[in-house]
Amino acid sequence: MRTLGVLLAGGRGTRLGAGIPKALVVCGGRTLLARALATLDTLGDAVVVVAPRELELPVPRAQRVDDPPGAAGPLAAMVAGLGARPFDEAVVLAVDLPLVTPAALSGLRSRRGDALAVLAAPGDLPQPVAAWYAFAARERLAAALAAGERSLIAAARTLDPVRVGDRELDGIPDGGGFRWNVNTFEDLAQAERLLAARAS
Repeated sequence: MRTLGVLLAGGRGTRLGAGIPKALVVCGGRTLLARALATLDTLGDAVVVVAPRELELPVPRAQRVDDPPGAAGPLAAMVAGLGARPFDEAVVLAVDLPLVTPAALSGLRSRRGDALAVLAAPGDLPQPVAAWYAFAARERLAAALAAGERSLIAAARTLDPVRVGDRELDGIPDGGGFRWNVNTFEDLAQAERLLAARAS
């Protein structure tokens, strides 16, 4: 079974105040980009990085997928990433989830069954950027985008996904990592503390 990793790395990082793209922000001694790539490399037969063409990232051009022209938001980026390579299933990860590990994503995958998608849903909030998708999901998501949908969460709902909430996440190795994304300096500091505690 061919597994595609799709890394969404287009965030500008404005709220972090670092003056660099979010993907290049250092968290626990490594950039968010390096952490996310290492996570997906262990799970996928191929990994693509989706970001605006003008965003300079240390990623080979052959591995880059450009955001569609005029695109806004992660839905268009994800559809572009899912269309970049053949796959049987895909794992999608946003670059700002440094506490999500291969073990956590593998545990999430085991809950998909025959569904088109399985999403982490910490605090009952579905995270379609920390999720697994069957091949058939791409066509549904692309159709939603073409129909004018811009919300990734709303588009993902059309897949009738399995949602893995807090109780189940607590039973997955490192499942708590789905609860932490990095948007602000305070988020970054907390993520670094949690990474340090995990390593000790």
